[in-house]
Amino acid sequence: MKPGTRTEMMERLGFFIGTWTVEVTHPHLQPNPIVGETKFEWMDEMYIIQRTHIDKAEFPSSTVIYDWDSASGNYVQHYFDTRGVTRLYQMSFEGGIWKLWRDAADFSPLDFLQRFIGEIDESGNVIESVWEQSEDGVDWKHDFKLLFKRNERAL
Repeated sequence: MKPGTRTEMMERLGFFIGTWTVEVTHPHLQPNPIVGETKFEWMDEMYIIQRTHIDKAEFPSSTVIYDWDSASGNYVQHYFDTRGVTRLYQMSFEGGIWKLWRDAADFSPLDFLQRFIGEIDESGNVIESVWEQSEDGVDWKHDFKLLFKRNERAL
């Protein structure tokens, strides 16, 4: 996919706009998924903001702002959560695959590399995804799964 203008690239993310149920399956927390809600909205018609609330102390609620970085040719995801963690991820969104990765220190030290891969189903209403971690960028270990199910699509 050839990158377009910032406006064109942000419009591609309009796919996310709406409310989704999110199920977190984390091997260290419990055998059953933790259920929450995430909402994607336009912010000032320039950015997309995602607010996720999970009613479990073991898993933080978060706010994310998405933007397009023409210098890198990738999207940027700026992440904030209720633990006080702030991180900056690179992101791509192409062909039904949503990817995030963090491979450099930013607002917090880089104690481990992270990557996320989400596969969007044909209906556009389900995203199955997984977060992974690595100490060296070669050996990746499963961290947790996220399942997004669209509740409603915003107009």
